[in-house]
Amino acid sequence: MKYANYLILLFLLVGLSGCGEKKTQTQETTESTTGMVVKDKKGKRSTVVNNMLVGHSKISFNNEKYDILSEGKFTQETLWGTFQQENNQKTYIQIDAFDNTQKMYGDIEGYVLDGVQWDEAEPVQYLGVMEEALQPSKDKKALMYKARTGDVIFSVTMFGKEKLTNKDILNLKEIAKSIKVEYVADQMISAGGE
Repeated sequence: MKYANYLILLFLLVGLSGCGEKKTQTQETTESTTGMVVKDKKGKRSTVVNNMLVGHSKISFNNEKYDILSEGKFTQETLWGTFQQENNQKTYIQIDAFDNTQKMYGDIEGYVLDGVQWDEAEPVQYLGVMEEALQPSKDKKALMYKARTGDVIFSVTMFGKEKLTNKDILNLKEIAKSIKVEYVADQMISAGGE
């Protein structure tokens, strides 16, 4: 009789422990299944020109609206790039910058981009640098903001397939006003650590 009671008690304990394990396994399975649900949402990839070194100046601008780089060249002597919007085939912007060792550097009055008939430039003060101007094309399909510091000359130009709208012009002015130019020669160190 004693053995029968022990056996019954033993079966109950084994049965209860087996039920406990099943519960734990079920919980683990549920948790791991829940943990494996992953939403992979890919956002649009953008190329943002930020903190580019041209000559001894650091240049950055906010191209959030025109965030697809279609072509460009970025070196310490020359920076140029063409940017577009994903759903806009009518306009694009081009940024150009040259240091003071390049033949493009000079008076802002003579600084223009080739292939466009330019109208008269109008002086502006967006960034507070040495010289700044807005210059439209004669056909009103392009508008260039250009500026010069003691170290670099640069421009941001909007090109359109048709005449630029007031909204296009405001977009270019907003981009021009967001440009940051910082002379960083005193912060640069040579490779030798001198």
